[in-house]
Amino acid sequence: MKKLFIIIMTVFSVMVYGQTDNIHQIDKELQDCLDLEENYTTKGMVDCINSTTTKWDAELNKRYKKLLSLLTVEQKEKLKIAQRKWIEYRDKEIKFSIQIYSDMKGTMWILASAQTNLNLTRQRAIDFENYITDLTSGN
Repeated sequence: MKKLFIIIMTVFSVMVYGQTDNIHQIDKELQDCLDLEENYTTKGMVDCINSTTTKWDAELNKRYKKLLSLLTVEQKEKLKIAQRKWIEYRDKEIKFSIQIYSDMKGTMWILASAQTNLNLTRQRAIDFENYITDLTSGN
């Protein structure tokens, strides 16, 4: 079973990290955590993923505040509305993911559910960084 988890996480890592040369420090820390032998268990992997999600959430909040500081009053209001809707979407998507994966056999699906939350949070933080870059580049 441990070998299966290692294979799954290796494939996942190649899919996520192999797509870019510019790996964020938070993602590197996740890979380092997953590489530790003590984390070759479902609990260890889930703990690594959950810790990384917390870090990406902090990054998301930091970027949200920075983005707000760059916007006009009208843009700020639209971002606040969009962010509330995104949080609603995220929460519903996580509930759906938990339901789907909890009905499937095998502990590897616990990882898939945790990964859903990480992916959503990480992508939103990246989206905010892209907006910030666009606004500050003068284009």
